[in-house]
Amino acid sequence: MLNATITKQLQSYSLQAGKLKRSWHKGTRKAQRFGASHDFSDYRAYQLGDDLRQVDWNIYARTQKHYIKRYLDEQELIASIYLDCTKSMACISEKWNLAKTLAATFAYLGLCQDDRISVIGVHGEQSPYLYRKGKVHLYQMMKYVEELQPLDTNGLFSEAVSKYVQRKSSVSIVISDLMEPLDSIIHTLKLIQANRQQIYVVQVLDQEEMEPSFEGDFMLQDSETNQEMNVTISDYTKNGYRTKMKARKEQLESFCFERGISYMVCATNETVEDILFKRMTSMGWIR
Repeated sequence: MLNATITKQLQSYSLQAGKLKRSWHKGTRKAQRFGASHDFSDYRAYQLGDDLRQVDWNIYARTQKHYIKRYLDEQELIASIYLDCTKSMACISEKWNLAKTLAATFAYLGLCQDDRISVIGVHGEQSPYLYRKGKVHLYQMMKYVEELQPLDTNGLFSEAVSKYVQRKSSVSIVISDLMEPLDSIIHTLKLIQANRQQIYVVQVLDQEEMEPSFEGDFMLQDSETNQEMNVTISDYTKNGYRTKMKARKEQLESFCFERGISYMVCATNETVEDILFKRMTSMGWIR
């Protein structure tokens, strides 16, 4: 999924998060609060009750005043990647491959930067790949993502996510085509954000889903509900579809903007390199 050129470039990037959550484990991320790492921040005047072991006696010898050294706290970023494994994603190979590649990319970034990563195939056959940390897990993670397959049973991604929400995460990344009832999707995003997490939403769509090119009479079948429908596809039908699709994306984009959620639409005719190193860097998702 990730070639040598991409992985080499990724090693100089890292996931970005507005806030880090405290955990029992030290990380490499520098938090805004002060703690007990070895990275010096500044001095402040001694106050009653401070630990005398933190007094800088060299400064006291010069100024006859007591000052405390302060250090930046080291915290780990905890990221959860929710990959939509419903049949609507897997029925189009280009869309499915792009979605899995993006999921593997986010996990690769985290593991290389010593973050704690979870990859959750929602409505997939495999159990979630939870709380892994360090480059030692890179091969296992890539293998997990590569082998992800949807369940045989029907179901909605937005309804199934609620069972897997990781409340300790600093960042949650949702990768889906979002081709489900919009109210259900919005409810799910609210549920994740209720845990005070930064959310990145990646809507992955096939080019035909964005701009249908076929015409004529078809028997269409919903890949998730198996419901069938006879449809005559004409220019009028396609224009109506485009209008509804545009309105749907604008409504979702407006909701995300109001809630401080980052939202991006990716199409199968885009290259992974452009998505990562142009679009995601410009939006501040990775740096």
